[in-house]
Amino acid sequence: MRREERLEAIGVADGDALIALADEVLDTFDVEVTRGPTVGLLMVRVEEPVERLPFNFTEVTVSEAEVGAGSHRGYAMLMGKHPERALAAAVLDAAVEAEHVLSPRIIEFLAAARDTEADAWAARWSRIAPTRVRFEDMT
Repeated sequence: MRREERLEAIGVADGDALIALADEVLDTFDVEVTRGPTVGLLMVRVEEPVERLPFNFTEVTVSEAEVGAGSHRGYAMLMGKHPERALAAAVLDAAVEAEHVLSPRIIEFLAAARDTEADAWAARWSRIAPTRVRFEDMT
């Protein structure tokens, strides 16, 4: 699992399970908190569809943390006010980067979270697909 995919999966993983797995990793893995966990705001920029001009749409609350484990770094940024979860996610990211003994289990957990979220999105899209208007098809 690439790091980008891992960080996306961390964002949709169950928070309690994420924290429990990080606690298990910390039994055999020393990390140093290098930043955070902090809660802040992040600007969401979007593109206006007609003229393709970017604009600041809104701000979202995010929680962020970074840890170090030797030469390896772990990072996480999650939407919402979840500093403990962000710290746990950063620990898991560092563990995978360092190829910790629990890395296969972490990757399996994150893949399952990603697949569950993909299934949920597919179910939502299947419910709303019949209401989609295709202006190209209209005469």
